[in-house]
Amino acid sequence: MKTLPKLLILVLLLSFFGCNKDNDNRPLKGTWQYFSSKNGLINNNVRCISISGGDTWIGTEFGLSFYDGSKFTNYNTPQGLIHHQVNSLVRKENGNLWVGTPYGLSMFAANQFFNFDEADGLGYDYVHGLSLDQQQNLWVATGKGVSFYDGTDWVVYQKDQGNSLVYNIVRDVVVDDENYKWFGTEFGISRFRDESWQTYLAELALADFVLDLFVDAQNNIWVGTLAGVSMIKGDQIIDFSMADGLIYDRVDAIAQDKDGVMWFGTQYGVSSFDGTSWESFTADNGLAETWVTSISIDEAGKIWFGTKTKGLAVYTKPAAQ
Repeated sequence: MKTLPKLLILVLLLSFFGCNKDNDNRPLKGTWQYFSSKNGLINNNVRCISISGGDTWIGTEFGLSFYDGSKFTNYNTPQGLIHHQVNSLVRKENGNLWVGTPYGLSMFAANQFFNFDEADGLGYDYVHGLSLDQQQNLWVATGKGVSFYDGTDWVVYQKDQGNSLVYNIVRDVVVDDENYKWFGTEFGISRFRDESWQTYLAELALADFVLDLFVDAQNNIWVGTLAGVSMIKGDQIIDFSMADGLIYDRVDAIAQDKDGVMWFGTQYGVSSFDGTSWESFTADNGLAETWVTSISIDEAGKIWFGTKTKGLAVYTKPAAQ
C-alpha cells in the first residue's frame, strides 16, 4: 500500500512532462512554404539570402538561385559565376548583385557576371561577408582583412599594416545608419569611420568569434557569436545566451521582422525575441530542419529561413487579432 502513492506520483509526473513536451512542439500559428531542389532551388545547402522588392536571391553551396515569386532561375560556373560556393550576397540600389565566394567576387549586372579576384585588387579571394555603405561603395570581409571598392579603386585594410583592424580573419561586415563600418572577426569587433578605429572585445573568448552582424531598425548592432548573441546599443553591450532563453549559443544568422521582433538562427533551431520574452522552435513545429544558416525578411513580412541541408522554409506570421 505504501508504494501506491509513489506510483501515482510517478504517473502524474510523466503525464505532466509529456504534456509539456507536446506543447513545446505544437505547430506555430501562421503558414509555412518550403523550397528545395525538388521544386526549383539549385541546392539545398543554403548559405545566404538577399531580398529586395519582389526579388529573392539565394546563395548555396553549389550555385545561385533567383526567385521572382513564381519560378527559380539558377546560375553556376557555366553561366559565369566565379565559384559555385556562394558565401554572401548584397544588392545595390541599381539592381546589380555582388556575390562573395571562396575564390573571389562576382557582380551580376545586365544578365551577365563580372568577376574580381586578387589580381584585380581584392585583398584576398576568400570572401565571407559583403555590405554597402551610404555611397553604395562595397565593403568586403575576407580571410585576410577588409577590402573597399568604390567602383574604380580598391583599398585593403589589414591588421599587419599598422591600422586598427583587430584581426585579419573577418567573418562579416555591416554599415550602420551613421555610416560606421562594423567588422566582425574571429577575435573581436572593429568599428571604422573617417580613418578612426575602435575595438570591442568580450570577456569570454568564444564571444569574440563573430559569425554574423546585423543592424536593427533602432541602429543597434547585433552580434552572433559562438557564445550567444550581443546587442551593442551606444556604449552599452547586452549579452544573451541559452541561460536567457536562446535555443543554442552558436548564432549563425540574425534578422528583424516588420514588428520589431529579432530572429536568431542556430544549429539547433530558431529563437525569436520581442524585447521581453523568448520563443524557440525547431523542425518539430515548422522548420525544414533545425540548423538555420540564414534569415531574411521580405517586404510582405514573410520570414525566409535558409537551412543546412533542406533548402528554404518561409514563414508567414498570423494576422494580428
